Amino acid sequence: MQKIRDLAGRNFLSPAILYFFSLASITTVIVVQLIYVNPFASTWDQVDFTLGLQRYDIMAMQPHFPGYPYFILGGKFIHLFIENPSQALTIFNILCYVSALYPIYRLTRVYLASEFSALMTAVLYTASFCIVMVNQPISEGAALAFLWWYLWSLEISLIKERRWFMIVPLFLLSIILGIRLSYLPFSIGVIYLFYIKWKTNRLSLKEVFGLSAVAIVFQLVWVIAIIVSEGGMSGFLKLSLGFTSGHFQSWGGAVAPGSESVAARAGQLVFDNFFWTGISAQSVVLGCLYGLLILLFLYGFRLKFFLQSQFLHMPALLFGFYFIWALLAQNIDKPRHILPLTVLFLFVILVFMLSRRKNPLITAILVMILAVQVVQSARLVKEQATNEPAVVQMANYLKQSNQKIVVYTWEETRVFKYLDASFPHKRIETFQVFQHDSAFYSDRNILLTDKVVKGFHAQEINLDGMLEKVAEFHSNELFDPVYSDITLYKWKSNKGGGQNE
Repeated sequence: MQKIRDLAGRNFLSPAILYFFSLASITTVIVVQLIYVNPFASTWDQVDFTLGLQRYDIMAMQPHFPGYPYFILGGKFIHLFIENPSQALTIFNILCYVSALYPIYRLTRVYLASEFSALMTAVLYTASFCIVMVNQPISEGAALAFLWWYLWSLEISLIKERRWFMIVPLFLLSIILGIRLSYLPFSIGVIYLFYIKWKTNRLSLKEVFGLSAVAIVFQLVWVIAIIVSEGGMSGFLKLSLGFTSGHFQSWGGAVAPGSESVAARAGQLVFDNFFWTGISAQSVVLGCLYGLLILLFLYGFRLKFFLQSQFLHMPALLFGFYFIWALLAQNIDKPRHILPLTVLFLFVILVFMLSRRKNPLITAILVMILAVQVVQSARLVKEQATNEPAVVQMANYLKQSNQKIVVYTWEETRVFKYLDASFPHKRIETFQVFQHDSAFYSDRNILLTDKVVKGFHAQEINLDGMLEKVAEFHSNELFDPVYSDITLYKWKSNKGGGQNE
């Protein structure tokens, strides 16, 4: 029996091998990221950001409100050396994300030995869905990178007695919100920091108000810059009100329709977006390995040990507040909005598990996860950079058409315009407008995307016998879950159809 216990407690990988394997894994993924830089802008948001490098104009949605000034500024700098604007933004994301290796490693070193810190850092960095999002011309990658710096600065500020260092998380919070405003719930970290410092008599109320003023000044730097760029306060207010009134509607906005229950949203958020996509990257192997890891965490979880680990309170708090935000105020159809939840969750459970005892089973699972993630991430990065997205495939297909056509779409028209499509295309939302507008194109073949058709069905329009399938286009759902599968239809006639069901 003692021999079995000794065998179970033995580490089969020496610290040096573990450290080298972790470093090699990180290096491999970074090299692949830089070799296969995504050249495509294939979604509405990606086009917004990409056009923002060419001409910054929030009124023209280049990019959309609130302007993401620090992200665009970083992209503009890289654009000086990289001609393709999509690749410039992607490289900026990659460089920011690589820089996050330092705070991740330093955070894990608080409780873990160097080899386990390296392993955990490698697992967090190579997380496949995170890597996919980092290699897209959208602000998630840079925001996620600065979130790691922000968490590190908060933890250091809790420990350090020097009050001036508390300015660092205030500055980093400004950078985060200037990159991605939807990370606003992470402001709770600063509030918690102030509370702990005040409660332990390391900060007076006067100092709390003073630091709060500093935080406001940091935020005003980028807000005032946007106000000036848009011609003054009136233009800024018009933009902000227009954005918020449209953004929080069911049509492509943040909050789902009222008919969808909170329970249904929570189920999709936790099981589909968070675990299957965010953590497992829609990989059965990763899903099984992470599932086993989570089961081991739940089996060994003791609340009193967690409460004693004050180091984990901050990331757990950030996780909790952002989870509520993601559940109630983010677009549930876009899993990329849960990126911070995945890394914060993995950080908490891995530190908790590895710091309590050096279980070789946990180490073995993490090594297997890392190996699979490196292969998976490299494959996905290459696929994303070399395979045309479905909407780009459709645009190229339509460009080659010898017939006179007009195409009615939803958000795809934004990409068509960016690609300078030679055929007429329009965004349409209601069947009544479609009937009126299409009457002017009797000499053309009228084409509709499946999103338009589904929208008409939602308006209880009977389309039986009115549509003919023309073509289908497919790309990886992980890259864009909304427009990874597109079906193109031909509208047969305006006669005899289109009545309410």
